[in-house]
Amino acid sequence: MSTGPTTPSNASDRSSRDGREGLLDHGARPGPGEEGAGRQTASAGTRGGQTAAADGDRPRSEPVPSQLIPPGGAGTGKAAAAGAGTTRRSVFVSFAVSCGETLALGVTAWLSGSVALGAQTLAAAADVAVQVFLLIGVLASTRPADDTHPLGYGRERFFWSFLAALSSFVGGGGLGLALAVRSAVHPSALGHYPLAYVVLAVTLALDAFVLEVALRPLRSEAARTGISVRALLRLSTDPASKALVVGGGTAVIGGLVALVGLVLSQATGSPTPDTVASALIGVLLLGASVVLLHTNRELLTGRGVTPSMVHEMREIVAAQPGVVDVPDLFAVVVGPSSLIVSGDVTFDEDADVAEVEQTTMHSAAALRERWPSIDYVYLTPVPRARRRHGPWFRPHGTGTAQASRERSR
Repeated sequence: MSTGPTTPSNASDRSSRDGREGLLDHGARPGPGEEGAGRQTASAGTRGGQTAAADGDRPRSEPVPSQLIPPGGAGTGKAAAAGAGTTRRSVFVSFAVSCGETLALGVTAWLSGSVALGAQTLAAAADVAVQVFLLIGVLASTRPADDTHPLGYGRERFFWSFLAALSSFVGGGGLGLALAVRSAVHPSALGHYPLAYVVLAVTLALDAFVLEVALRPLRSEAARTGISVRALLRLSTDPASKALVVGGGTAVIGGLVALVGLVLSQATGSPTPDTVASALIGVLLLGASVVLLHTNRELLTGRGVTPSMVHEMREIVAAQPGVVDVPDLFAVVVGPSSLIVSGDVTFDEDADVAEVEQTTMHSAAALRERWPSIDYVYLTPVPRARRRHGPWFRPHGTGTAQASRERSR
């Protein structure tokens, strides 16, 4: 590819130049769904006036966990499959533990009369529903792209994770608080303390084990990238993994609160500490659910990436030979560890169609080498910066005539 301007000196060069100008005539940007681009597409060229590069030349990097979108995130292929497998295992472990805890805690709460144990029972029961929703989302999101979902089914995980967070909000937090209010209005004596302590100790150990299983891939990623586990959780685009960690941490804290409330109730002979513990567990579950609901709402509504990441993407494209400017570029999360990048690029005025296509391919390869989580790249050659007109930057008119009118202004 030429690294500097070339001067057309014959009919062939003029023909190439005319072809490029024809490419720039299309002012409307078709949406990625309209392109019918799937994950397995391997092509680069002009599609409806847009030069696109897909996965055919995508460089592969080392496998990494599926939950990270910034540098080091996994994209499709073996890395994403490994991440999905890790999430499935974590969900199955958490589901099995929650089922056993629900039964044990329920019997113990009934025998002891402890509302704190009752709140923990409700939390464990809500966790069973959460794991079912998460498992449905994980399995549904791994389906390959097809004609009806050309960008794949990654957002299925966002939807089912949203339902999981909602069930935790209502079933765990809401009912836990209601149980505490009922106990405050109609207090009752507690008993069977030894049994309650044994069951709480066992459930705490199990919850700690579940939390460790959920944190294992995050710790591995943190050690590899030098990013803290907290930052990985904040940047995560895999809501299932985040729900497992938040849910596991909440269960451990809730178990400790229930234990303290039970000890204080036995020491004072009053059910009030146990009732307060139940209320605190309900508030804790509500807070955790709100965090997860907010995360899933952002992902469902098309969350982008950080401004610093967008800036670095633009610099990578702008550094390609023949690129004059990158007036606009953005990236959107379309699935767990899956990004789509779209932007406008101004090329050297003497670059022909072949050079534009080649530069687009090289830009896509450079972006994916930096962020393997990028699954789709759409770059549109434009003669100058243009104002956004909605989701696909579509002008009010369509076709070459509208674009010509814009250039004549």
